Amino acid sequence: MGGDANLSISRRHGRGGALLFVDLVAFAASIAAALVLRFGLSVPYEHQIPYLYFWPLLLIWRVFCAGAFDLYDFRRRLTLSDFAFNAVGASVVAVLGGYILLATVQLYYLPETKLSRVVAGIDLVLLALWFIASRGFALMLLRARGYCVRLLVLGQEASHVPLAEEIRAHAPKMLDVITAKPNETQSYAAALGDALAAGRVDQIVLADVALPQAELNALLAQCDRSDADVFLLPGIDMSIIANTRVCSIAGLPLIPMRPSILTSAYGPVKRIVDVTVSVVLVILGLPIAAIVALLIRAESAGPVLFSQERAGRDRKPYRLYKFRTMIADAELETGPVLSQRGDPRVTRLGRTLRKYRVDEWPQLWNVLLGQMSLVGPRPERPEFIERFIAENPLYERRFLVKPGLTGLAQIHGRYDSDYAHKLRYDLIYINSVSFLTDAQILASTIRTIFTGYGAR
Repeated sequence: MGGDANLSISRRHGRGGALLFVDLVAFAASIAAALVLRFGLSVPYEHQIPYLYFWPLLLIWRVFCAGAFDLYDFRRRLTLSDFAFNAVGASVVAVLGGYILLATVQLYYLPETKLSRVVAGIDLVLLALWFIASRGFALMLLRARGYCVRLLVLGQEASHVPLAEEIRAHAPKMLDVITAKPNETQSYAAALGDALAAGRVDQIVLADVALPQAELNALLAQCDRSDADVFLLPGIDMSIIANTRVCSIAGLPLIPMRPSILTSAYGPVKRIVDVTVSVVLVILGLPIAAIVALLIRAESAGPVLFSQERAGRDRKPYRLYKFRTMIADAELETGPVLSQRGDPRVTRLGRTLRKYRVDEWPQLWNVLLGQMSLVGPRPERPEFIERFIAENPLYERRFLVKPGLTGLAQIHGRYDSDYAHKLRYDLIYINSVSFLTDAQILASTIRTIFTGYGAR
């Protein structure tokens, strides 16, 4: 970075590490100051108790709200006006959510305590003022230290030159715009690779997408391997299919290409949901799991559980566990092969377990370990990954997120669906992951478990 700021801005998300620590102090001070401004130095004990009991939880909640409203993002937000509206929104949600929690506890568990709405109002104002002032000071400090965000405009000269000039004319001064274009013998992916090798790039704007599908796939795969936020400037014809997930730079409408889960506050929430639901399912499923284990041992020789190496997020290997649905040593003679319709290696009980997804139950352990999520692309075996990427470079995009116990391909496709069909579902999910999307998929998975739809 042009001047390494004391705010410990990370390369990937542009978030302030030291600022987070200062925020924690300010959050605690805001609550204390609100109480003092309302009651003076002698704050009644019954008003102190709720905040003293839940002080850590309130601070964590405020950090979450600040992150959810992008108040640690100094890569996409480079002016005070970028922060001001979100600062007010984060303050309202943070204070209101905390007040609702304390009021609920007061109502059912601590009736002797008291809460002041005036204190909450003062706290809200102080918190909003802090967010605005601290972000303004942080921007001033970053500018003084020469911090800048480097934006690369990639496209043919006829398209990227005027676009770069327009961005320079209207973008904040902390945005450094550079350009790149492929030469006569070079692909877009190669031109991007050269630009990334030449120096740091924080954001990429693709200004020309009139490419053959194979070259476009290779370009997007190259973008995914970079550490930059990637945006597409849609033409008029593409604008009719763009959804509402649109942002702007210098007033230009851009479609983010990097999955929102990588930069949104839903990531920690998704992990909390994964752990909570998995613990419940493990406990509720223990009796059924015991019966399934006895049936597997009774039907055929071999272990009850089947484990296999799979590739997780960033292609990190891990051991996946399932109830065994095939004969023991099913690949001893054939080597690694994909499952097909009517696979003779699948046992009679195994077909039933697959149909109702019961064979997946042991993978809840993988979810608890953080190797998988409840919802995501199905994990693939390393033996097939390179082949699939060679056939379609976008296959590598699946490894931007954790693999899942279930997903769009599992509730809409078949167990033996071609990998290309599953990839379509996975790419759609990765680009639209949200709490609502995950909830819908989990609800549909319950239907699949009871009806056996999709798995054969």
